[in-house]
Amino acid sequence: MKKKLIKTFTFRIITYLIFPILLSTTSAEIILRVAGYKPWQIENLNVTVEPKGNFFTKDAELGYKHLPGKFKVTLNGNYSFNATHLNNSLRITHPLNTENLQSNKPGIWIFGCSFTYGWSLNDNETYPWLLQTKFPNYEIVNFGVNGYGTLHSFIQFKQALQQGKKPKIAVIAYAGFHDRRNALLRARSKQMAAWNKLGILFQPDARLAENGDFSYSMTELEYREFPLMRVSALSHFLEINYNQLEEQLYKSREVSLAIIREFHRLAEANNVKLVVAGINAGSAKMLEELRKEGIATIDISVDLKIPANNNLPHDLHPSAIANRQYAEKLGSFLQELKL
Repeated sequence: MKKKLIKTFTFRIITYLIFPILLSTTSAEIILRVAGYKPWQIENLNVTVEPKGNFFTKDAELGYKHLPGKFKVTLNGNYSFNATHLNNSLRITHPLNTENLQSNKPGIWIFGCSFTYGWSLNDNETYPWLLQTKFPNYEIVNFGVNGYGTLHSFIQFKQALQQGKKPKIAVIAYAGFHDRRNALLRARSKQMAAWNKLGILFQPDARLAENGDFSYSMTELEYREFPLMRVSALSHFLEINYNQLEEQLYKSREVSLAIIREFHRLAEANNVKLVVAGINAGSAKMLEELRKEGIATIDISVDLKIPANNNLPHDLHPSAIANRQYAEKLGSFLQELKL
């Protein structure tokens, strides 16, 4: 009798609980795959750097920064570009032999990510370099670094001011995807999982305070995958949606806004004119809000879906043509400021 009850109970568990769960998850897996969702595959990067084999070094306040020197970077074995970093780790905006001629001129500092750095482009194809040719009476400084967000830019700005330097104009090249970088969300950690070759890495991580200000600290970069997301489209789908929810919960756009406001206060205190340049389509709402607060803004974005504006099939980043458009739009705006 007891064995019969156990068998009956087991049968009902399988029939009414386990089987429906398996059926529903299998059905969901099939539907998602048909809809184009896939299990997560970590990006297989084929990037070689000569001569040192590495492009970055760790930094206590920024997480990482460029190594000084001249580099040849090859993507996917068939596309190369040359990049030159000064001893302060920043990319050059004019030939090295003219460095002393520029150093005493008033400065225009441009802060941003890989779009500003000019990833996949030669030195003289980046928009900061092109701006230098348009404004020979100024020293254009390219603070752009791959993977940086607005929080990195704020820290860079503070560091440079503490060294006794002061520009006439500071430009933040803002993109909507910087929000997740500023709050160091899961989605950002997921992106960096493929790129991090430095081992255990700490990144600045900002959080919004109740009064609307922000605070930040250094947080270990760590990405924890959802179970089975490398083999299950359903698990990966759930992880993507969780990441989107996290972005809302942590109010990442509001974090970015608070950082830019503090950047603006620091600039005003040092008699520096701040300009926020929207460099992608996702920056429009931020520019609108900043404009209402009296902060100078300009939309320099281009349509990266147009083949001529990106470096595909080698790389997704803006092309030399796109950078010429950035330089033209930002340069025209700076001229309107009557430099």
